[in-house]
Amino acid sequence: VSLFAFLRENDGDPAIKNFILRLKDHILYRLKKLDISHCDYTFTDEERRQVIIPNNIVYSAQTMQVYYMTYDTRCEYDTINPKTHGDVMVLSGESAPSHPYWYAHVLGIYHIDTWLQGSRGETEKQNLEVLHVRWLAPLMAYESGIQRARLPKVAFIKESDYDAFRFLDPTQVIQGTHLIPTFTSGRGSSSLRHRKSLARPNGELDDWEVYYVGM
Repeated sequence: VSLFAFLRENDGDPAIKNFILRLKDHILYRLKKLDISHCDYTFTDEERRQVIIPNNIVYSAQTMQVYYMTYDTRCEYDTINPKTHGDVMVLSGESAPSHPYWYAHVLGIYHIDTWLQGSRGETEKQNLEVLHVRWLAPLMAYESGIQRARLPKVAFIKESDYDAFRFLDPTQVIQGTHLIPTFTSGRGSSSLRHRKSLARPNGELDDWEVYYVGM
């Protein structure tokens, strides 16, 4: 995938706003071995210029497999496909989370050959896999859990939030998750006003407003 051609084809889509800048920030977090679960460091333009993506080319994959241990200690795996089963869960990066997990919908799976140029001009070649995701957040006013016999509810983060679309290290993914539309909440575009978007599969023009998290 040519990055510049990709951005031209999807010009105006909020899902790719600051795409290259955010990708380089993600690469810097990974290569500098910073705590990527928080992402609270701001890189300078000079640091971003140290990231070299040869020919501005990234390689897109259709699926990825996530292996995990079940409750009865069996090894299982989920196949993540952005078009058919793209929802995943990761551990919350908050120090005192109200909910133990974060949820995301995978928009793209990429393999990247990249160089980090040092201060003396030397380069260090790295091969990284990254996920481009759209985040969902728990509904804070909604109480759930075993004691209340209710599944957690989540909704897509509004596009105006800087963190609505980010990149994710695949090793952070615990497993795929099953999000069930809350049919009574209906469909709409309150979280993403741009009708046709990479954030919506199969050409859909809106989203389910709220989802239950299948347990």
